[in-house]
Parts: sequence; structure tokens; C-alpha cells
Amino acid sequence: MPAYVSQSSVDHYYSNIVSVIASFDTDGHVRPIYVRINEDALKVHSSWMKPTFNGLMEFNCKVIDQGCLKPLVLTFHKTEGVWTIPKKCIVTG
Repeated sequence: MPAYVSQSSVDHYYSNIVSVIASFDTDGHVRPIYVRINEDALKVHSSWMKPTFNGLMEFNCKVIDQGCLKPLVLTFHKTEGVWTIPKKCIVTG
């Protein structure tokens, strides 16, 4: 089986790029506010940043989806300026 080698911190095999509206302040603090998954825009109810290695900021979030709070892991890749979620989050049903 051939190996998969990522050329950046964004691993396209295990994650999907998503659109995020976030707040950035002058002290370097980041807070996700909205995330778009497929056609759904979800409001981030709460989040906390999980310590991770340099270049990545991982957020454990609660998003509001059809009136229910649901967990979601968002990762911000600072070098690329890209937000991702794990591929398993895209599954609907």
C-alpha cells in the first residue's frame, strides 16, 4: 500500500477545509463565531482552545444545529490561514 505524504499542515486525507467567520484580536487570540459545513451556516455557541503543536490551533466547539448543541472540532492552520474539520464530521444522516 502506498504511503500518503502531506505537503503542508493541512491533511486532506483526514480533514475537510471549511469556511469560518472568526474574531482575531491584537493579542493573538482567536475565537470562531460561525462555520459553514456544506450548505449549513452554524453558529458557534462556545469554544475552548486545546493546546497543540506550533502552527495549529485546535478548538473544541459547541455549535447550534437546528436548535440543538452539537460538538465540533475546528482546527486553524495558522501558516496556511485555513480552517478544517475531521472528514467524519461531513457525514450526514
